[in-house]
Amino acid sequence: MCAETEPTGQVAPANPRAPRNRPNRAMRPYSLGDTPQQLPPPPPVFVNRSRELTTISDKVGATRDGRATVIVLSGLGGVGKTAAVLRWAHRHLDRFTEGQLYVDLKEYRRSGGVELTEVLGGFLRVLGVREDYIPAPFPERAAMFRSRTMTKRLLVVVENADQAAQVRPLIPGSADSVVLVTSRRKLGGLITEGAEFIDVSPLDVSDSEILLGRMLRGHCEPNERGVTDLAELCGGLPLALCVAGAQLAQRKQWSIPHLVRYLTDDRLRLTRLSPDGEDGVRLMFDAAYGELPDAAKRTYRLLGLHPGSQFALATAAAIVAVPAADADELIGVLLTSNLLEELGDDRYRFHDLVHLHARAVAGRDETAPAREEAVKRLIAWYARAAALADRAVMGAARWRVADFADSPDDPDFDKASAMTWFSTEQSNLLAVVHESWHHELFATVWQLCESLWAFYYNMKVYSDWLETHRLGVAAAVRCGNDIAQARMRNQFARAYIELRDFESADEQLSRGIEAASDDMRSEAVILESRGLLYRELKRYDESEESLKRARELNRRLGSERGVAIQSYQLGDVLVRAGRIDEGLRVLAEAMEIAEGIHDDLSAAKARIALGNAYHHVHRLADARSVLDSAVRTTRDHQQPVKEAQALEVLVKVAQQGNDRVLLHDSAARLVQLYEAAGSPLVAVAKGLLADESI
Repeated sequence: MCAETEPTGQVAPANPRAPRNRPNRAMRPYSLGDTPQQLPPPPPVFVNRSRELTTISDKVGATRDGRATVIVLSGLGGVGKTAAVLRWAHRHLDRFTEGQLYVDLKEYRRSGGVELTEVLGGFLRVLGVREDYIPAPFPERAAMFRSRTMTKRLLVVVENADQAAQVRPLIPGSADSVVLVTSRRKLGGLITEGAEFIDVSPLDVSDSEILLGRMLRGHCEPNERGVTDLAELCGGLPLALCVAGAQLAQRKQWSIPHLVRYLTDDRLRLTRLSPDGEDGVRLMFDAAYGELPDAAKRTYRLLGLHPGSQFALATAAAIVAVPAADADELIGVLLTSNLLEELGDDRYRFHDLVHLHARAVAGRDETAPAREEAVKRLIAWYARAAALADRAVMGAARWRVADFADSPDDPDFDKASAMTWFSTEQSNLLAVVHESWHHELFATVWQLCESLWAFYYNMKVYSDWLETHRLGVAAAVRCGNDIAQARMRNQFARAYIELRDFESADEQLSRGIEAASDDMRSEAVILESRGLLYRELKRYDESEESLKRARELNRRLGSERGVAIQSYQLGDVLVRAGRIDEGLRVLAEAMEIAEGIHDDLSAAKARIALGNAYHHVHRLADARSVLDSAVRTTRDHQQPVKEAQALEVLVKVAQQGNDRVLLHDSAARLVQLYEAAGSPLVAVAKGLLADESI
């Protein structure tokens, strides 16, 4: 048996006249008085599973309540449930002095269900009951089995159960016995039998590499190039790892990098991990899919069209086109079948290989128009949610090109929950932009990019920012929407400014102003970005001129928010240019305007610039006051980049004022923020903490 895999075998055809004494472990002839020893051998190669093995031992050793211990190990087909059970069983054979019984219910499965009558007959024979005394009716056999096992210390292993009712008759009558059940389903109904439940998850990458190394002794070296990639492609599924290992063992001329290339194609990976004539990965998943009710099958394959492996309940409801309550029930069926994993907070995840399978059956069992409509529903849902999250973070008053109308079914975001949603859905949002482009939904592409500004700008997700906005610019051009093009080029340029690629920023702003033509709002935002570009180039006079022009346009447009933003940017430029008093005055005006329109984030940004100006003129108490306020606001609104900016100035204030407590507290929080963001500045912050002079 392949390492860490479950036994496989051809399911016998449904035939009510099939002979009763077909060869099977549970049906082997035993002499009366023999101790049944039906367990298959332990897996030849085994890795980890210490959690599962320890849990089984703990549950077996727990106080008994007068009935047998029942433990259900559930998980994906091929995840290694049987390997864990057999590993534990062979380690503890001395516990079960009167033997072990074993049955793989897959061998007894018929179109009408599982032939438990035959299973019980086999068990009774090996327990010493003569054939003539075994009753024919199922209830009588079940009663005889309980009676016959009432005083015995037995281990019963039941493989591939898919209903609780298939297990109950096979539970011995003795409280000293243990029943270990493997199933692709949760079998929650066995809770009435006092059952304990263990979820068996795929191996992590490290254990996958160890398993591959043990299977391929002589074929690969430890840490050989490609082993990690191969482990990841197999998704930690022992069955897939076994198949991959077998392919390398059979094809001596193949290297591991060659096999990695062979399995990299998502469209072919399942087939290539399912050799002809064997129960490979695809057939395991086909079996689980085939057992689902029709509505759950449709849910499974439509969810397979989701571009990411994780999704929320609301997303599932949108793509399947059912109310949330119905989606919850359908997802429950997939969870019970271990085809989905629950992450909490109404979020779910596909195993990578299961996701490939779900997408494949969608291509096979759904029509092209049905797939297209499902993907469009998904894209529309994300576009709507992103627009709502953007409004929660940046405020409804911010100018946007995309039209928007409220709906009573909209999710209820506040600023913090919107930023959390953006962070949680980051990879999905990137994928949805690409899906929108692929489906030629060009207006949706640039509208998504406009909404994603709230996340990218505040969290500095530069790689996603650049990738999406390349498409956003091209999409706006495809749509012939000059104002949208100007918007996209402006947002694109801001990423380049922050990355200090000033040449690319200048190119985007120049082309953006051409597209804007006579649109005053577009001209104002591009002038603002021009001002920031000149600021970074230390061309302060040109920066001042651009920002003043942008501020004047916003005054004419009646945008107080725009006036506040350009005012604190202008004040910052004046401070940098050495015109401190003038800069302080403009910054104070900006803060007052932002507070007047209840724009907390703009007010916080003004306070950061104001705190820096106060630091320059040694007004340390004033600096600390405005910066403390900025830290609280940015933290409350989950704006870690802006919080870090405020803390960086606070560190300077603390050093200037020799305030050791403030320096330590600010540096400690900076360490947390930098570590969360993966910033190289974490070493600098840690150095401040380690400085004994603090």
